Amino acid sequence: MRIDIRTNIKEVTRGLTRIQKKQIPFAAANALNTTAFSIHKALKKQTKQKFEHASNYTQKAFRVDKAKKKNLVAYIYVHETREDYFKYQVDGGVRPPKNTAIVIANDKNANDIRQHPSGNITKGAYNKLKKDKKKYFFGKPKGNQGSEGIWERYGREATGTLSGARIRQVAKLTKFGKYKALFPFESIGQGVAFSRKNGFESNFAKAMKFALRTAK
Repeated sequence: MRIDIRTNIKEVTRGLTRIQKKQIPFAAANALNTTAFSIHKALKKQTKQKFEHASNYTQKAFRVDKAKKKNLVAYIYVHETREDYFKYQVDGGVRPPKNTAIVIANDKNANDIRQHPSGNITKGAYNKLKKDKKKYFFGKPKGNQGSEGIWERYGREATGTLSGARIRQVAKLTKFGKYKALFPFESIGQGVAFSRKNGFESNFAKAMKFALRTAK
């Protein structure tokens, strides 16, 4: 994420002595880092509000590369291990499968199955379903009543048999996954960066006061 912060630092620091002005990069770096971690906190909080199934894995998707006095740039980004599915939550679009198909959970029937915010069933949950052959089967129901996917047997079972049980699709197989943009990554960041309370200008003013008190 790139947020361009233009401020009136020259006006704010006008009248400072040469020694005091040396503290500006130190204060600016601290202000950038404080702002970056405020954005990080806001992004993590928003995952719970934007996604119905926000796992710890998703909430911990964000990273911060801190600014330094000689490099006044701070980066907030999604870790590469989450990039593959997260970019579709931010931008939307059509996702092609890595293998032959994408397994998309049926939200209506898959409440008890762990899945990513993208709607994909997690690898652990997928393997668990495959092992439970009594309860789940893969493919199409007999008579082609329904599309290809993962089906769950539920309902009354006769003693020792599956007669009386009903079926419902908990996930479908599709060649392409279509996603709506659900997570406004950039606007969340900008909202924090330019806020009066936690924004860069407020953080810079505080950092500059501290830097001047400790200037040698």
